[in-house]
Amino acid sequence: MPGNNIVLFDSDGLIGITNKQDSLHEKCLQIFKYLQINKWEMIFAYPIILEAATTIAKDKQINRPDLAAKLLQDYQDIELQPNIDYKISDLVANSFSKNTSRKNSPFDHYVLALAKKNGIKYVFSFDTFYKKQGLILMEDLIGKVRA
Repeated sequence: MPGNNIVLFDSDGLIGITNKQDSLHEKCLQIFKYLQINKWEMIFAYPIILEAATTIAKDKQINRPDLAAKLLQDYQDIELQPNIDYKISDLVANSFSKNTSRKNSPFDHYVLALAKKNGIKYVFSFDTFYKKQGLILMEDLIGKVRA
């Protein structure tokens, strides 16, 4: 089971790091730097990279297929981390239902299931959905560390 210094990336964190025009870009860079300096293990699940690239390419406000292509290039050699159990399709299917809020996509439930199944407490996201599910957002953790 993974240790405490593991963070799972969600697409909004990846988008914020990649897109200089994103309103959270500077905050994302600060969080990413914190993770690197403090030697956190960073988990990048390929479905989330695809979600981020799709958003970057197709979102009407972003509309940057060039950045999407760069993101896909940067993570083309990503490997499955051997200590992470990726067999979570049943968890995703059971947590996402017809009554699920429109704000929370199947990708959000994928990240949640991956975190829960592997005992990961931290997520690089700004989505309060994860907080409501018991995970800790990196921006909250860093705020407590700096306070």
